[in-house]
Amino acid sequence: MAKKPGRVGEADIGPDVIAIIDTQPGRQITTTRLIAELRNRIPLNAEDEEQLDGRNDDRFSQIVRNIKSHRNQPGNLIHDGHLIAIPGGFRRP
Repeated sequence: MAKKPGRVGEADIGPDVIAIIDTQPGRQITTTRLIAELRNRIPLNAEDEEQLDGRNDDRFSQIVRNIKSHRNQPGNLIHDGHLIAIPGGFRRP
């Protein structure tokens, strides 16, 4: 699904994801901590912070979680070799 103009998309967060993980011990991070760190770096709009129906997360946190679920798609950080999925988070190779 294409992102709406003005909303943060998976491709938009890639450089920040890599920069954050590179500063972490062992170059790994939990998904929860990554989401929190990204919120400190990326300006979000009201749509990004909208709670998803029937879920405990908002659109932005789902974008971050999609890094794992979209791992087989070209352009994805895992698919392209920039990240490795680990239980509960991510690691840099």
